[in-house]
Amino acid sequence: MNKLIVIIAALSCCFKVAAAAIPLEQALELCRAEQNALRRLTCYDAIADGKTVTKPTAAQATAPQSPAAQQAVNSSPAAEQFGIEHHQLNDADNEQLQVVVKSLRYNPHKELTVEFANGQIWQQVGNDYYKIAEGETHFIRRAAFDSFLLGNDKSSRTVRVKRVK
Repeated sequence: MNKLIVIIAALSCCFKVAAAAIPLEQALELCRAEQNALRRLTCYDAIADGKTVTKPTAAQATAPQSPAAQQAVNSSPAAEQFGIEHHQLNDADNEQLQVVVKSLRYNPHKELTVEFANGQIWQQVGNDYYKIAEGETHFIRRAAFDSFLLGNDKSSRTVRVKRVK
């Protein structure tokens, strides 16, 4: 008799938890409707972790932030630095490197591989023509999206390169 009561109690708890859980589609809609980015992210994390998502109460949904709190969020250092961290120059010497060509070779795809006097080896990305000769001084400078350009002061032509060694 006691075993039967324990089994019924355990099953009823399972059904209550299943009934209280929100279906996945509805939980995603609740998260998508959330206006606050941090709460929305927390909501999606809760779904991914398998936790139940609760509907926001009316006080949470309509409680506006105080102007001081909004100003603190808007003027945070992270917000001011967003998007310009790659444009800041830490050191002017790191933006361009002057090198002397030691040797040249082309691979079967007609991509240039250059060894410089300082021991660095750079390979051309793509197969555009670039006039270069041994003993010439060239520069390698940083370009967009963490790429590099090989060029010289005699011409405006550059070619995108990647460092091999």
